[in-house]
Amino acid sequence: MYRKGKVDMAGTAPIEYQRDYFESTLSKARAFPREYDFYRSFLGLYVQGDSVLNVGCGPLFYEDLMYFNHVPRHYVGVDINSTAFEYMNETEHPRLEECRNYVKANNIRTESVDESIFDWAANTDQRFDSIFGVGVFATFYGEKFEQLMKVLWRVLKEGGHLVNVSWDGDYYTEKIAKEKVDYQFGQGGPGYTPDEVVQQIEKGGFRLRERRIIMTDDPKSYRWDSIHISAYRKEWGS
Repeated sequence: MYRKGKVDMAGTAPIEYQRDYFESTLSKARAFPREYDFYRSFLGLYVQGDSVLNVGCGPLFYEDLMYFNHVPRHYVGVDINSTAFEYMNETEHPRLEECRNYVKANNIRTESVDESIFDWAANTDQRFDSIFGVGVFATFYGEKFEQLMKVLWRVLKEGGHLVNVSWDGDYYTEKIAKEKVDYQFGQGGPGYTPDEVVQQIEKGGFRLRERRIIMTDDPKSYRWDSIHISAYRKEWGS
């Protein structure tokens, strides 16, 4: 199900950007299987339960789902760029066709919300067994990061998992970096280090369960030096 949010279209990514991002991700996954298997297997391990929220999912909403060990009954993606959902639902790309067939075969109820995670999570009545973000949480810092943790705490069930995937040491061009800001992929500026991200998530009340780090084989081609993954649990009194 696709639900249209209240988002100003100014500053949203064009559908061609979503297409290029999706296709380049598949290409990089083939070129760097070790790196992609590293974080995808972690998602499979910790993203559990019948209800799952993908924060800032982009056009990889369905792709991420394919690596869960547990098939959810309800899967929600929130992304401020409506073009991500338009691309996923309208394209005839073979991989997306495969993903959509997987959703149907497993009777998964999907929901796509093109709205700010801050606004949506602050008002929704839905609650989730697991929440995850791939390359999303570390794009915020300061008061915005604190606000993000508060709204995610609100919608995560007690005992539920919060999973973060982050990269460090990017080799982005100025054009790519500018697009990230223009298309509302977080805040501009240096942001937190990987260690600081973990500290800030814990500061938000989540208890760290596991953290892993991998150095990439070819940073210049991969465009990152390292990948950082971590899983947390919501526990009252933690």
